[in-house]
Amino acid sequence: MSAKHKLENIFDKVLKLPIYLNILGALLLLCLIVYIVLKCVDIYTNHNKAVIVPDVRGLQIEVAEPFFKKNMLKYVLVDSIYSKEAAPGSIVEMIPGADSKVKKNRVIYITVNAKTEKKIAIPDVADISYREAFALLHSRGFSDIEYKYVLGTYKDLTIGVQYGGQMIQSGTKVPVSAKLILVISDGYASNYQDDSDSTNIDVNSKELEGDESWF
Repeated sequence: MSAKHKLENIFDKVLKLPIYLNILGALLLLCLIVYIVLKCVDIYTNHNKAVIVPDVRGLQIEVAEPFFKKNMLKYVLVDSIYSKEAAPGSIVEMIPGADSKVKKNRVIYITVNAKTEKKIAIPDVADISYREAFALLHSRGFSDIEYKYVLGTYKDLTIGVQYGGQMIQSGTKVPVSAKLILVISDGYASNYQDDSDSTNIDVNSKELEGDESWF
């Protein structure tokens, strides 16, 4: 008997053992399970199936909604900003962006243009340095800030805030894009004197004329 035939006989005897048959069966079952799992993952994630995000910027939500439904997409309104260049209530930004390839049922996060400009309360800036007042206003979101000096006792001390030509109280809400003017003391008030307080009369220097003695 040749060596080839001996090897084949040994291989046949090994395969007929129950333990090896069980191992072979387990391997085949494992391969089948892996294949089924991979197919299920492909189906769940819509493998190789993508849709294009429609460009609905500039449209109102109710007008853009059919475009999302047609492409089997969902949307969520997450933020609003104010821009004079866009129509009130229109879509100004999307994440993912327009023309992006996404899976079906993906959520698109939308930012719209607010219908009215955001208003912010004016903080109390009286009796602090103008640098502190400027920084405080800027931290609240105001960016169009100017200043002017007026007659006052302490130099560079903030007196208040002017808006629309009027002094406004702290806590008053104004548009975030409003032009504000910090009113600041120039420190020169102490150099001015009231002339009415500088007149002194020396009664001892008066000459009494026509004084007659009765003794």
